[in-house]
Amino acid sequence: MRQVDDLGAMYLAAENARVSTHTAALITIDPAALPGGRLTIDRLRDVVRERLPLIPAFQWRVVRVPLGLDRPYWVEADSDLDYHVQEIALPSPGDDDLLREQVARIFSRPLDRSRPLWEMYLIQGLAGGRAAVLTKVHHAAADGRAGAQMVATLTDTEPHPPPAAGLTAPPVPPPPSSVSMLARGLAGFVRQPWRAVSGVPAMLSGLDELPVFGTMPGARLVGASLALVRRERRHTPVARAPRTSFNRRISRHRRIGIATLALDDVKFVKNRFTVSVNDVVMALAAGALRRWLLERDELPAQPLTAVVPVSLRGDRSVAFGNALSAVVVPIPTGVDDPVARLNGAHAAMLAALRDLGTTAPDALVDTVRLVPPVLFVQTAQLLTRLNAWPVLPPAMNVNISNVPGPQQTLYLAGAKVESVVPLAGITDGLGLNITVLSYCGRLHVGVVADRDQVPDVQRIADWTAEELALLVKAADR
Repeated sequence: MRQVDDLGAMYLAAENARVSTHTAALITIDPAALPGGRLTIDRLRDVVRERLPLIPAFQWRVVRVPLGLDRPYWVEADSDLDYHVQEIALPSPGDDDLLREQVARIFSRPLDRSRPLWEMYLIQGLAGGRAAVLTKVHHAAADGRAGAQMVATLTDTEPHPPPAAGLTAPPVPPPPSSVSMLARGLAGFVRQPWRAVSGVPAMLSGLDELPVFGTMPGARLVGASLALVRRERRHTPVARAPRTSFNRRISRHRRIGIATLALDDVKFVKNRFTVSVNDVVMALAAGALRRWLLERDELPAQPLTAVVPVSLRGDRSVAFGNALSAVVVPIPTGVDDPVARLNGAHAAMLAALRDLGTTAPDALVDTVRLVPPVLFVQTAQLLTRLNAWPVLPPAMNVNISNVPGPQQTLYLAGAKVESVVPLAGITDGLGLNITVLSYCGRLHVGVVADRDQVPDVQRIADWTAEELALLVKAADR
């Protein structure tokens, strides 16, 4: 048994009938080398069963503490692979449009809290004899780095690896009783005031920089004042987001956009203009969003702001849970020239990361700890509602994440992995998410949006590729 971490508890509390906080990886494969040129559901289940001891998120389910006295716990549980690993097929012609639509429907559905919080779908019938495997995992169990590690654990670097030895899952202990969970809850309830108070100074000094919390009345004054008292120097004022059509209350339905970019092109631009890969990603997203807003005649005078997750793992394990902070960064959507946009994205991200290191990189966790567990759900629901409330400015406009992935060719159950597309959730006031993962010489872009707010989400994904072409052309001059 282990306790859900602070951010994980907030991810669980933020869910409702419209909001789900899981992430996913869409893995497309070429099964031509397999017997019959097809990956079977039995073979996929065998691989998952073999790797289960190495993937903690697949073996734990959530148990609430009675009366909500403390954060929930993870308890060991059997994974019913007949339930968790399912097979579906696309109708002919099995093109990319059909794949995205099917993935969007699956991604829109919440995970079952009574089971370990993951699902896997083998999707047959893609054009050219290909197939896909979609894996959903709750964000409470795994952040982006942990999710990438799961993909690495499920795959191999050769098509026919030797059988794994000694990987047997221990017997699952009986679930804890209600009495024992109540005792744990009471002990946690007693410790909560000290946990909360110990993080107050760091939390307050970074309060005005935090997603959602930073838009609360007085947050800017409190954060800036305490940072001054603690001799912490801010490099830039905290950006405030304009409201767009994808910063409203969301529905329960999603759309998916997917694009593939050449990593060599991204690195060429990076080296030519002396920026980072992440800066290029931010500039591509800014350019694509600028096009989308201009087409609808709603490009605001203010730059859009993006919440950018920052990993705090360092050398720690990436197998389970969350070790994240976040920065809110203005992205240069008001800049027409692509090179100037790239330089603006670089300067904004550099300043945001300097401020994160100068103030409180774990202020987000400290802020979460300040909320009593009995109020977790109410607080999370209130914050998301406030973020979509038209009277207040949104905390941010879009989520942009860049997750490093493996560069060698991978194989899933012997089938060659062609692409790994990351997908992440959205919430009220934040109806658009752009996540990028690198794999085998390519950057795979996954865009998730509310179905009604961004009906043409694939265009945003396609425009990231066009924006990269413009930067490559500029770098080649």
